Amino acid sequence: MKKWYANFRRQDSFFGIVITTIVVLILAVSSPYFFTISNLDSLQTSIAPNAILAIGMMMLMIMGKFDLSVGSSMCLSGIACAYCLSRGMGITISVLAGLGVGLVIGSINGLLVAYGNIEPLIATIGTMYVFRGMSEMIMTGSVATTLRGFPEAFVKFGNGKILGLYPMVWICIILLALFGFILKKTYTGKKNYYIGCSEFNAKLMGIHVKWHLMWTYILSGCLASIAGIMSVARYETASRYLGKDIQMNIMIACIIGGSSLLGGKGDMVGALFGTLFISLLSNGFNLFEINPQWQNVTIGSILMLVVAMDGYVYLKRLRQQGKA
Repeated sequence: MKKWYANFRRQDSFFGIVITTIVVLILAVSSPYFFTISNLDSLQTSIAPNAILAIGMMMLMIMGKFDLSVGSSMCLSGIACAYCLSRGMGITISVLAGLGVGLVIGSINGLLVAYGNIEPLIATIGTMYVFRGMSEMIMTGSVATTLRGFPEAFVKFGNGKILGLYPMVWICIILLALFGFILKKTYTGKKNYYIGCSEFNAKLMGIHVKWHLMWTYILSGCLASIAGIMSVARYETASRYLGKDIQMNIMIACIIGGSSLLGGKGDMVGALFGTLFISLLSNGFNLFEINPQWQNVTIGSILMLVVAMDGYVYLKRLRQQGKA
């Protein structure tokens, strides 16, 4: 038992699992509405898109990078899909159009960061504002009022249930399992950790760092578009507020789940539990009708605590290696 617990504590996702479990227990005990069907449905539609965004963000953060444009990618991809659907272009073409938007945004981010050597903060803030602005312009015009009346099969995909779960949740589970396997069991996934620990050493190992980084940004953009398309299917409309200001919550979820701004650590279990924590916290504030401003204070405080702990562990490791 001691050995199992020691191994569990060494997992990157240990803190995220523990704190999420505590929040679930508190909500289950203190609110009679937590396990109601309507509340659980609300949690599903909150957790699934966020967890899909967290997959791409975690892949980048393991390499010491990040993507602040995921909310804008999510929004514009959803709008593109909704526009095509409302013009009768068919579900397949419409979904591909939405995915294409995510691929383009991811490619631009990858080119700027990997080949343009621009800091991720500057590059992805720039694309965040550009594509959020494009979404705003589209949705404030006459087009916005026509982005409705989607095919029945598409609406059913967003609102139907399989074994009590929405299709977006099943897709989320499949993607988490797939990328969890890729990260831990394949050389392609392990490249993320090698790059995050030391780009210089990764190059010596023969890893094409720029190319791998480029494709990971494309992956992040495509995952954001999947989240956007599924949200449009669920709510049966596109909105200019889709994914607004979500990027920081996703980053915080990844950090709480065991990732680091310095790179080299993190996994999909952490991405899931970090997302669960953020969604459950928001849900708890709604259940107890607490001013949402306090949610930002709470999440920000937890972020500072986790980052401080991460910095302490990093400095301790450097001292043990005689580098500090």
